[in-house]
Amino acid sequence: MANQFVNNTSFNKWSNTAAVDGWNYALYSLESILNIAYVLAFNVLFYICISQKNLHLNFRAMLLLTALGNQIRAIHRLILVAARICCIAQLDTPLVRDLHFMQLMGTYLSLFGFMFVVVERAIASAFTSIYEQKCASYAVPIALYGVVAVLSSASACIVWFQLIEGFDMYFLVIEIVTVAVSLLALIAIMLYNKAVYKERHASMMPLTDRYQLDENIRASKYLIPVAINNVLAEVLHIMLMAYSIYFTDIPIGYDTTHLSHAYDLV
Repeated sequence: MANQFVNNTSFNKWSNTAAVDGWNYALYSLESILNIAYVLAFNVLFYICISQKNLHLNFRAMLLLTALGNQIRAIHRLILVAARICCIAQLDTPLVRDLHFMQLMGTYLSLFGFMFVVVERAIASAFTSIYEQKCASYAVPIALYGVVAVLSSASACIVWFQLIEGFDMYFLVIEIVTVAVSLLALIAIMLYNKAVYKERHASMMPLTDRYQLDENIRASKYLIPVAINNVLAEVLHIMLMAYSIYFTDIPIGYDTTHLSHAYDLV
């Protein structure tokens, strides 16, 4: 969960059993390499969103917001690795708690952003003939940015200020449903656009509509692997939580063993 790294074990209960060993250094190094790679990859995605004018403005805008959320998460994890490797023997790591809100915002921005990416592709597929002309202004991206910002901020504040008890678990269910539905929706969008594209000659489809259909198909092909990754990450997260609950005596969020690295990597 979003608060999995918060550890409220007091400083006076410090134990040498939390000392960093060789496996810790190896796993921390692996985490750092992966997170640096993520940061570089998302920078490339930023460039694509800004430079590829042939992609629809709304699609690029929502993809940019999703990338921003993931970039925040990657930077947070880099800081987290440094904090944990420096403070793991202390058990009480205030910096980890202080950065919790950063992690929350990154998580919610990426989730809601990707959800609206899928919605945008669905609308572009359903209204191919008018979408390019009627929805090309900056008003739509600005409105969507506002909606995602409100949803993300509200969710993060609810968790941060503990306004709703157990909201983390409720949101985990929402997150699982969202990523699963997004994957199924993208597959349906791609199949629908392919079916329409095959009938382009018989239906005397205008050239602009063909270009839009081709963009819809290509975008779906690029997004489906991302959606599959999101689903697999959720499955692994649930398996880790189940293992922590049923096979260890350590509450979730208090683990300082090597298992905590698995949570970080997921």
